[in-house]
Amino acid sequence: MTDQRKLLERALLQLRDTRARLAAAVCAAREPISVLGAGVRLPGDVADLEAFWNLLRDGVDAVTPSVDTLDGHRPEPADRAENGRWAGLLTEVDGFDAGFFGISPAEAAKLDPQQRLVLEVAWEAMEDAGLPLETLQRAGTGVFLGVYNSDYLTLQYDDPAVINTYTAPGGAHSVLANRLSYLLDLRGPSLAVDTACSSSLMAVHLAVRALRQGECDIALAGGVNIILNPVSTLVTEKVLPLAPGGRCRTFDAAADGIIRAEGCGVLVLTRESLAAGRRVRAVIRGTAANHDGRTNGLTAPNPRAQADLLRRALGDAGVRPEQVTYIEAHGTGTPLGDPIEVEALREVYGDGSLPCALGSVKTNFGHQEAAAGVTGLIKAMLVLEHGQVPPNVHLRRLNPEIDLAGSRLSAPAALTGLARGEHAPLAAVSSFGFGGANAHAIVQAPPPPPAGAATLGKLVLPLSSRDPAALAPLARAYAERLDGCDPAQAAAVCAAAGTRRTHLAHRLCLTAAGPAELVAKLGEVDGGAPAVPPRPPRVAFVFSGQGSQWAGMGTELLRREPVVAAEVAECDAVVRELAGWSVLEQLADGGRLHETEVAQVAIGALQLGLAALWRSWGVEPSAVTGHSMGEVTAAYAAGALDRAQAFDLLLRRARRAEEGAAGGAMASISLPPDRVRELIAAGGRVGVAAVNGPRSTVVAGERQAVVAVCDAAERLGANVRRLPSRYGFHSPMLDGQDERLAAELADLRPGPCTVPMYSTVTGALVQPGQLGAAHWGRNLRDAVRFSSAVSAIAATGVTVFVELGPHPVLLRDLGETLEEAGVRYRAVGSLRRGQPASATLDRSLADLYRAGLDVDWEAVLGAPPADVPLPAYPWQRRRHWLGEATQRADLGTAVPQAERAATIALFVRRRIADALGLDDVEQVPEDRPLADFALDSLVIVELKGRAESELGVTVPLQALLRVMHGGTALDLAAMIAKES
Repeated sequence: MTDQRKLLERALLQLRDTRARLAAAVCAAREPISVLGAGVRLPGDVADLEAFWNLLRDGVDAVTPSVDTLDGHRPEPADRAENGRWAGLLTEVDGFDAGFFGISPAEAAKLDPQQRLVLEVAWEAMEDAGLPLETLQRAGTGVFLGVYNSDYLTLQYDDPAVINTYTAPGGAHSVLANRLSYLLDLRGPSLAVDTACSSSLMAVHLAVRALRQGECDIALAGGVNIILNPVSTLVTEKVLPLAPGGRCRTFDAAADGIIRAEGCGVLVLTRESLAAGRRVRAVIRGTAANHDGRTNGLTAPNPRAQADLLRRALGDAGVRPEQVTYIEAHGTGTPLGDPIEVEALREVYGDGSLPCALGSVKTNFGHQEAAAGVTGLIKAMLVLEHGQVPPNVHLRRLNPEIDLAGSRLSAPAALTGLARGEHAPLAAVSSFGFGGANAHAIVQAPPPPPAGAATLGKLVLPLSSRDPAALAPLARAYAERLDGCDPAQAAAVCAAAGTRRTHLAHRLCLTAAGPAELVAKLGEVDGGAPAVPPRPPRVAFVFSGQGSQWAGMGTELLRREPVVAAEVAECDAVVRELAGWSVLEQLADGGRLHETEVAQVAIGALQLGLAALWRSWGVEPSAVTGHSMGEVTAAYAAGALDRAQAFDLLLRRARRAEEGAAGGAMASISLPPDRVRELIAAGGRVGVAAVNGPRSTVVAGERQAVVAVCDAAERLGANVRRLPSRYGFHSPMLDGQDERLAAELADLRPGPCTVPMYSTVTGALVQPGQLGAAHWGRNLRDAVRFSSAVSAIAATGVTVFVELGPHPVLLRDLGETLEEAGVRYRAVGSLRRGQPASATLDRSLADLYRAGLDVDWEAVLGAPPADVPLPAYPWQRRRHWLGEATQRADLGTAVPQAERAATIALFVRRRIADALGLDDVEQVPEDRPLADFALDSLVIVELKGRAESELGVTVPLQALLRVMHGGTALDLAAMIAKES
């Protein structure tokens, strides 16, 4: 009986588990989808949601009078569509910021403008969502895009000579989505959808399904349509009626046909459970898709199928039809299609007490075909956001075939309020393909923005671009955005710019005490900045020694930075236990900082606080080193010592130094160490205490002996700086104290370094087991080989140095060492004597950002409120169009043997310039790494073929690939010459 009870209990547990998993699966299958952001490009110069709403609210008709007179990209066909002289057109479709996406001019000229437009609008949608690119890359983001026309590709069919390796991927529908995934390194599903006029809403439907099924955590969904070949309008007219009067009159008795239109819309979507803490523009509650089935014609609509579609979408959303108070209809403005659609809408949505308005964005722009569905969805989102229904433009008298009497449906001709019930307002959106593929979506008003986010009040503004020319317009846009902001608002903008923008290669970072100063600095930006390295530079922490202390050091820092305060409090507890006095009290008082023990321990505690702060900001060292006593804190930062070991060592070391070196003196002499040793040879208890740079040598010892060496150096013309020290550190005065210190530390058991540490005792990398008692004895007595340690660090590829201490006393010597070695570097301090800690740290952080470091901006600036509008990226567009690539004559191969190598090098550079569409061969320097040009496999194969055909050589593909990825044009020329 007991066994049966156990079996029953186990079965019940399994049943509960199964039910729970089933319930979770059902919830996941119907989880609402949050719209985090949207990007648009629409007729009427609409480039953002604000402009879109203003146009809708004001009832603007953006249709223009002629397709073929706006620009030179829409040629006159031999057989014009009779009613195709009207369209909703975008401007400057020939312009594209190819460099932003790493696309060469030659390839950009073959890229369908629909692909170009999707790239830019998708980026704008990401920015509107406040998602840096890294977030999308980590989320396995999917791309779902609707596309229908291929006008740009068909324009090339008349001239086969212009077709090249870029033509097929430049015009393929599949690549519309795939290129976006490729260029942004998005690893989720990537597909183009062609269901004609319902393509983009069908793409949203598929994105919703992929998100719910866990195929991706974020999705980019939308569509695009550009009209370039008038023949396509002729084709359209044979299937769908074009409005002869150039007006889309949806629902109106005078409706007489569609108006073709261009446009692009992209949404950033995620599951509702992943949207916590973010601004949400709308919530897609449910979607559905179906087909009309067999009707009286392939292109004839089916009201029964449409009604079934609406019910399925409502069921997927889990809402009742009477809750919906706005419907964005497909509404093309045809006398047949509009009444059929409204018949299905009335059947499903007609009953209920709340009024429900019908609308069609096609009355504003025309029919955007593959982009129509997403444009209507974004309009519905704006209706829910603003609580108003825009007018149906050109609606004068309802089509008599449309019967709304007795229903709650209406088609407003003026701006009206959106009806509201007990729940968040709901809207529905329809999109129908002329081949019978239909989609419907239910969208809900956005939830209120989450509260609780708080910035730290700092005004540090990081800006970046892919083109240096974009920095100045970006700065102007931010100056306009910040003008009139109070400090809290300005801090929110700074925090949003840091946390919600992708950080690109050309960088600017401004700091200010107030909004007006920040606006003024932005107004002074008139140029670009050099590109940062492709990978973040490696960083070294440099811990300074005694002599950097000052009364009041760190007091503001402890008040403003909780990370520092917490670390120094831990240090204070250790020092209280070991020495019986308080670091915090001494930092606040400052009266005993002239004492070696107090000064070195206080500096050490402050250094550990600064190290914790820099690390919390995302600045992680690849190496550490320390000057004199700073080597102890460097060992802590490297992981070799714990906090108690470090401060026990500092205290003992300071006492030995105090006892042995008191009454001495120190001086810095601008001579190499060997020359200084020659001066010391005259005698006396004096020695080289530190070699800080190539011509920066510190001497120390008994005061009279130091004075004698200084006098001798000055007679040689050297600059001598007598240091304000009453001790002869690192001098013969400490003979014997090193042994005593080592004996006191006999039980010290340091751990391994988890960060490479470079010792200023040896001037080299610390080896395992090196940091025992004997080492610290040498650290007390021996000369500080700072310059050697810095050189050793730089030899590993470290180019950024951060000095940690109360005042930067080592930066000049560090710089001289690196400059003599030919190292390009960036060096910053942390604090400065007598200056506000926040200002100096902010400036240093700004320097590191400009050098290319990845900064944890949320840790630096805090979390901005969910809804902080920021300026969009200022595209640097240039014209790219068919037949405009620069043509160059072939170099040929008939050259004297003596000039062969130079000729081949020039050939290589010209062919690469050709491939990239560059006008000047000098833009391909012979010594620049070829990998910098991001040449794809198609270009490399083409280069191989041309080299073989024009130079008469065989170029091994693997050898070519090795050189292309790791060599220069000169290297490639040498390889080809070897084969010739």
